[in-house]
Amino acid sequence: MAHNITENRMFYSFDEAAWHNLGTVSTKEETALEVLEGAFQGGFTTSLRPVVVELNGESSETGDFAVVRSPTSDPNSKEVIFGFCTERYQPLQPRQICETFDTNVQQHVETMAFLGDGNDMFISWKMPEIEIVKDDSVQLFGIVRTGFDTLKGTSLFTSTYRPVCQNTINLAQGWAKKNTDGKGKGEIWNSKHVNKNLLRDLGYWMAHVQENAVRESDLIAGFFKKLAQTPVKGDAEIHEILYTAFPPMNSLGEYYPKELRKDKEESIVDANNRQEGIRDGIYNLFSGAGTSITPDYWGIMNSTSEYFCHVQPSKKPTASSLMFGNRQKQIMQVVNVLKERV
Repeated sequence: MAHNITENRMFYSFDEAAWHNLGTVSTKEETALEVLEGAFQGGFTTSLRPVVVELNGESSETGDFAVVRSPTSDPNSKEVIFGFCTERYQPLQPRQICETFDTNVQQHVETMAFLGDGNDMFISWKMPEIEIVKDDSVQLFGIVRTGFDTLKGTSLFTSTYRPVCQNTINLAQGWAKKNTDGKGKGEIWNSKHVNKNLLRDLGYWMAHVQENAVRESDLIAGFFKKLAQTPVKGDAEIHEILYTAFPPMNSLGEYYPKELRKDKEESIVDANNRQEGIRDGIYNLFSGAGTSITPDYWGIMNSTSEYFCHVQPSKKPTASSLMFGNRQKQIMQVVNVLKERV
């Protein structure tokens, strides 16, 4: 897994080391500006410089500009060209992103990093944590990501993934794209750097998403707590829930070509066997084979998650499927059934 951390050092984490063990881990809560000045020793600045070509023996400006990064505090650092743009491009400074974050989010930094040559930057913070029952909670992270290379704009999103490197920030943003609900979950806002009001708008959206998260966390916590407070009334009820979430397919009717009937009927049998395997697997976990499963709707949720995360066989890595694919959809089938019952 590639971390792509700038200079192998421009990563900051609060209270928890990342898998790559690079950068700074701090037990002190810090603002984004404090991280920039301390862990990253001021970072760098960006500027626009006219692109010049030799034309008929003379230097001539093209009207385009190069986005140039200044040297960092590293003794071997040099200037770097991030990309090329027109005069409409509004160069941003890392300091401006940090100031906007501190003013509007008003939370300490969870993780912060520069990637590549510094052309990709992210800051994350913890959203309000939702405690379901003691020692069992759900955590979302707010994340702002800014590109300085004219290719990437600035985006704001929330995710269940704590970004610590190139791969995890991509996973976090991928999760956001797949889980956007228009209510503060997933993708929130994005803009290109030709927007003269980018910093202002980013600040407004940062403040809004944090304020909304505080309100929404109470509602979400209420739903999850209802699950934890709703006991399962015996085997009949859990079988009913699982049959509703993973129903068997109906057999073929009479109106079907006889030449195709055999293959189709075999595929229905296979599909129903898979559905039965899922129902039995979740039921077995709920009935005692699972890890710390409580006899309530929250226990059904945990049994479902444990089954698709750790029990259901797979010939391929399951991480992608759990985040974006069929396993995630199957977990949500149980969530939707439970929503209708509490």
